[in-house]
Amino acid sequence: MKKLYTTILSLFFLTNIINAQTGTLYQASYNGSFYEFGYESLPKISVTGAPEDTDWDRWSILHDGEVYRLYFMPIGKSNKLYQFGYNPTTEKYEYGYESIPVIPIANLPIDANVTNFSILYDGSYYRLYFKSSDNYSIYQCAFNTSSSRYEFGYESIKQIPITNAPTDIDIKSWTMLHDGENYRLYFKSAKSKNILYQFGFNGISYEYGYESIEILRVEGIPSIPFTRKFNITFDGDTYRYYNLQKPY
Repeated sequence: MKKLYTTILSLFFLTNIINAQTGTLYQASYNGSFYEFGYESLPKISVTGAPEDTDWDRWSILHDGEVYRLYFMPIGKSNKLYQFGYNPTTEKYEYGYESIPVIPIANLPIDANVTNFSILYDGSYYRLYFKSSDNYSIYQCAFNTSSSRYEFGYESIKQIPITNAPTDIDIKSWTMLHDGENYRLYFKSAKSKNILYQFGFNGISYEYGYESIEILRVEGIPSIPFTRKFNITFDGDTYRYYNLQKPY
Protein backbone atom coordinates (compact mmCIF):
# COMPACT_ATOMS: atom_id res chain seq x y z
CA MET A 1 0.00 0.00 0.00
CA LYS A 2 2.82 2.40 0.89
CA LYS A 3 4.54 1.65 -2.42
CA LEU A 4 1.29 2.26 -4.32
CA TYR A 5 0.75 5.58 -2.49
CA THR A 6 4.32 6.65 -3.31
CA THR A 7 3.80 5.76 -6.98
CA ILE A 8 0.53 7.73 -7.16
CA LEU A 9 2.14 10.74 -5.46
CA SER A 10 5.09 10.60 -7.87
CA LEU A 11 2.74 10.49 -10.85
CA PHE A 12 0.81 13.49 -9.43
CA PHE A 13 3.93 15.64 -9.18
CA LEU A 14 5.17 14.44 -12.59
CA THR A 15 1.83 15.43 -14.13
CA ASN A 16 2.06 18.87 -12.51
CA ILE A 17 5.59 19.33 -13.85
CA ILE A 18 4.54 18.27 -17.35
CA ASN A 19 1.50 20.56 -17.30
CA ALA A 20 3.23 23.46 -15.51
CA GLN A 21 3.06 26.77 -17.32
CA THR A 22 5.50 29.67 -17.58
CA GLY A 23 4.55 33.36 -17.74
CA THR A 24 6.74 36.47 -17.89
CA LEU A 25 6.75 39.55 -15.68
CA TYR A 26 7.97 42.83 -17.16
CA GLN A 27 9.47 45.06 -14.47
CA ALA A 28 9.94 48.83 -14.15
CA SER A 29 11.16 50.85 -11.16
CA TYR A 30 10.49 54.38 -10.01
CA ASN A 31 13.41 56.64 -10.95
CA GLY A 32 12.23 59.67 -8.99
CA SER A 33 10.09 60.97 -11.84
CA PHE A 34 8.35 57.98 -13.43
CA TYR A 35 8.35 54.18 -13.61
CA GLU A 36 11.07 53.23 -16.10
CA PHE A 37 11.25 49.79 -17.71
CA GLY A 38 14.40 47.98 -16.59
CA TYR A 39 15.58 50.80 -14.32
CA GLU A 40 17.60 49.14 -11.54
CA SER A 41 15.56 46.01 -12.28
CA LEU A 42 15.56 42.77 -14.19
CA PRO A 43 13.50 43.79 -17.24
CA LYS A 44 11.88 40.35 -17.57
CA ILE A 45 11.35 37.61 -14.96
CA SER A 46 9.96 34.14 -15.65
CA VAL A 47 7.15 32.67 -13.55
CA THR A 48 7.64 28.89 -13.43
CA GLY A 49 5.90 25.77 -12.19
CA ALA A 50 2.39 27.23 -12.22
CA PRO A 51 -0.39 24.67 -11.73
CA GLU A 52 -2.39 23.81 -14.83
CA ASP A 53 -5.48 25.67 -13.60
CA THR A 54 -3.69 28.95 -12.78
CA ASP A 55 -5.77 32.00 -13.71
CA TRP A 56 -3.15 34.29 -15.24
CA ASP A 57 -5.56 37.23 -15.25
CA ARG A 58 -5.88 37.26 -11.45
CA TRP A 59 -2.55 37.89 -9.76
CA SER A 60 -0.75 40.11 -7.25
CA ILE A 61 2.75 40.65 -5.80
CA LEU A 62 4.10 41.78 -2.44
CA HIS A 63 7.45 42.09 -0.68
CA ASP A 64 7.47 41.09 2.98
CA GLY A 65 10.92 42.36 3.94
CA GLU A 66 12.56 39.09 2.94
CA VAL A 67 10.93 37.57 -0.14
CA TYR A 68 9.09 38.86 -3.19
CA ARG A 69 5.90 36.80 -3.31
CA LEU A 70 3.56 36.31 -6.25
CA TYR A 71 -0.01 35.00 -6.03
CA PHE A 72 -2.62 33.66 -8.45
CA MET A 73 -6.13 32.30 -8.07
CA PRO A 74 -7.23 29.09 -9.78
CA ILE A 75 -9.50 29.36 -12.79
CA GLY A 76 -13.13 29.70 -11.75
CA LYS A 77 -12.43 29.67 -8.00
CA SER A 78 -12.07 32.33 -5.29
CA ASN A 79 -11.45 30.19 -2.22
CA LYS A 80 -7.67 29.79 -2.45
CA LEU A 81 -4.41 31.29 -3.67
CA TYR A 82 -1.38 29.73 -5.34
CA GLN A 83 1.84 31.21 -3.91
CA PHE A 84 5.21 31.67 -5.62
CA GLY A 85 8.47 33.10 -4.31
CA TYR A 86 11.28 34.85 -6.15
CA ASN A 87 14.41 32.68 -6.20
CA PRO A 88 17.46 34.97 -6.54
CA THR A 89 19.63 32.02 -7.59
CA THR A 90 17.54 31.18 -10.65
CA GLU A 91 16.16 34.74 -11.04
CA LYS A 92 12.66 33.30 -11.43
CA TYR A 93 9.37 33.23 -9.54
CA GLU A 94 8.92 29.58 -8.60
CA TYR A 95 5.72 27.93 -7.40
CA GLY A 96 6.09 27.07 -3.71
CA TYR A 97 9.57 28.59 -3.31
CA GLU A 98 9.93 29.74 0.34
CA SER A 99 6.12 29.68 0.36
CA ILE A 100 3.01 27.78 1.37
CA PRO A 101 1.96 26.59 -2.12
CA VAL A 102 -1.82 26.77 -1.53
CA ILE A 103 -3.55 29.16 0.90
CA PRO A 104 -7.31 28.99 1.59
CA ILE A 105 -9.56 32.09 1.66
CA ALA A 106 -12.53 32.07 4.03
CA ASN A 107 -15.75 34.01 4.68
CA LEU A 108 -15.73 36.40 1.72
CA PRO A 109 -18.95 38.42 1.43
CA ILE A 110 -21.31 37.05 -1.20
CA ASP A 111 -21.10 40.31 -3.17
CA ALA A 112 -17.30 40.50 -3.25
CA ASN A 113 -16.01 41.18 -6.75
CA VAL A 114 -13.62 38.26 -7.24
CA THR A 115 -12.63 39.15 -10.81
CA ASN A 116 -9.39 40.41 -9.31
CA PHE A 117 -7.60 40.92 -6.01
CA SER A 118 -4.60 42.62 -4.46
CA ILE A 119 -2.29 41.61 -1.65
CA LEU A 120 0.25 43.39 0.60
CA TYR A 121 2.30 43.05 3.77
CA ASP A 122 2.23 45.93 6.27
CA GLY A 123 4.89 44.72 8.69
CA SER A 124 2.36 42.98 10.92
CA TYR A 125 -0.10 41.18 8.67
CA TYR A 126 -0.40 39.83 5.16
CA ARG A 127 -3.57 41.46 3.83
CA LEU A 128 -5.77 40.41 0.93
CA TYR A 129 -8.25 42.74 -0.80
CA PHE A 130 -11.22 42.47 -3.13
CA LYS A 131 -13.49 45.21 -4.41
CA SER A 132 -17.19 45.32 -3.58
CA SER A 133 -19.71 44.54 -6.30
CA ASP A 134 -20.19 48.28 -7.03
CA ASN A 135 -16.37 48.61 -7.33
CA TYR A 136 -16.17 51.69 -5.07
CA SER A 137 -15.13 50.12 -1.79
CA ILE A 138 -12.53 47.59 -0.69
CA TYR A 139 -13.17 44.37 1.26
CA GLN A 140 -10.25 43.44 3.51
CA CYS A 141 -8.95 40.06 4.71
CA ALA A 142 -5.84 39.16 6.71
CA PHE A 143 -3.84 35.96 7.10
CA ASN A 144 -4.61 34.12 10.31
CA THR A 145 -1.53 32.13 11.36
CA SER A 146 -3.66 29.94 13.65
CA SER A 147 -5.90 28.70 10.82
CA SER A 148 -3.30 29.20 8.02
CA ARG A 149 -5.83 30.96 5.83
CA TYR A 150 -6.97 34.43 4.74
CA GLU A 151 -10.14 35.43 6.60
CA PHE A 152 -12.45 38.30 5.76
CA GLY A 153 -12.43 40.91 8.54
CA TYR A 154 -9.71 39.21 10.58
CA GLU A 155 -7.69 41.98 12.30
CA SER A 156 -9.06 44.28 9.59
CA ILE A 157 -11.51 47.02 8.78
CA LYS A 158 -13.98 44.93 6.81
CA GLN A 159 -14.99 47.51 4.21
CA ILE A 160 -13.21 50.73 3.17
CA PRO A 161 -14.67 53.23 0.66
CA ILE A 162 -12.79 54.73 -2.30
CA THR A 163 -13.29 58.50 -2.56
CA ASN A 164 -12.69 61.37 -5.02
CA ALA A 165 -11.67 59.04 -7.85
CA PRO A 166 -11.07 60.65 -11.26
CA THR A 167 -13.85 60.01 -13.74
CA ASP A 168 -11.59 58.15 -16.19
CA ILE A 169 -10.16 55.45 -13.93
CA ASP A 170 -10.11 51.90 -15.31
CA ILE A 171 -12.14 50.39 -12.48
CA LYS A 172 -10.97 46.85 -13.31
CA SER A 173 -7.25 47.66 -13.37
CA TRP A 174 -6.03 48.30 -9.81
CA THR A 175 -3.47 47.29 -7.20
CA MET A 176 -2.40 48.09 -3.63
CA LEU A 177 0.72 48.21 -1.47
CA HIS A 178 2.08 49.31 1.90
CA ASP A 179 5.35 51.24 1.82
CA GLY A 180 6.15 51.29 5.53
CA GLU A 181 4.21 54.51 6.06
CA ASN A 182 1.04 54.44 4.00
CA TYR A 183 -1.44 52.04 2.49
CA ARG A 184 -1.72 52.97 -1.18
CA LEU A 185 -4.21 52.15 -3.92
CA TYR A 186 -3.60 52.59 -7.66
CA PHE A 187 -5.80 52.58 -10.74
CA LYS A 188 -4.84 52.88 -14.37
CA SER A 189 -6.39 55.57 -16.50
CA ALA A 190 -8.99 54.26 -18.93
CA LYS A 191 -7.57 56.66 -21.52
CA SER A 192 -3.90 55.68 -21.24
CA LYS A 193 -2.34 52.41 -20.10
CA ASN A 194 0.77 54.36 -19.08
CA ILE A 195 -0.97 56.67 -16.58
CA LEU A 196 -1.59 55.65 -12.95
CA TYR A 197 -3.77 57.39 -10.37
CA GLN A 198 -2.61 57.10 -6.76
CA PHE A 199 -4.76 57.04 -3.60
CA GLY A 200 -3.77 56.93 0.08
CA PHE A 201 -5.61 55.60 3.13
CA ASN A 202 -6.67 58.56 5.31
CA GLY A 203 -7.92 56.46 8.21
CA ILE A 204 -11.46 56.28 6.85
CA SER A 205 -11.26 55.88 3.08
CA TYR A 206 -8.84 55.46 0.18
CA GLU A 207 -8.74 59.06 -0.99
CA TYR A 208 -7.37 60.13 -4.36
CA GLY A 209 -4.13 62.06 -3.88
CA TYR A 210 -4.00 61.67 -0.09
CA GLU A 211 -0.31 61.68 0.98
CA SER A 212 0.39 60.75 -2.64
CA ILE A 213 1.61 61.94 -6.01
CA GLU A 214 -1.73 62.01 -7.80
CA ILE A 215 -0.58 61.01 -11.29
CA LEU A 216 2.31 58.66 -12.13
CA ARG A 217 3.66 57.61 -15.52
CA VAL A 218 5.08 54.32 -16.80
CA GLU A 219 7.57 54.50 -19.67
CA GLY A 220 9.53 52.11 -21.85
CA ILE A 221 7.58 48.88 -21.37
CA PRO A 222 7.21 47.06 -24.71
CA SER A 223 3.85 47.29 -26.48
CA ILE A 224 2.82 43.64 -26.30
CA PRO A 225 -0.36 41.99 -24.97
CA PHE A 226 -0.42 41.99 -21.15
CA THR A 227 -3.11 41.08 -18.67
CA ARG A 228 -5.34 43.98 -17.66
CA LYS A 229 -4.09 43.65 -14.09
CA PHE A 230 -0.83 45.38 -13.08
CA ASN A 231 1.01 45.43 -9.76
CA ILE A 232 3.33 47.66 -7.73
CA THR A 233 5.53 46.65 -4.80
CA PHE A 234 7.79 48.47 -2.36
CA ASP A 235 10.78 46.52 -1.05
CA GLY A 236 12.06 49.04 1.50
CA ASP A 237 14.14 50.89 -1.09
CA THR A 238 12.39 50.91 -4.43
CA TYR A 239 8.87 51.05 -5.84
CA ARG A 240 8.55 48.44 -8.59
CA TYR A 241 5.89 48.17 -11.29
CA TYR A 242 4.92 44.94 -13.09
CA ASN A 243 2.98 43.84 -16.15
CA LEU A 244 2.36 40.17 -16.89
CA GLN A 245 2.53 38.31 -20.19
CA LYS A 246 0.56 35.08 -20.12
CA PRO A 247 2.03 31.77 -21.33
CA TYR A 248 1.79 31.28 -25.07
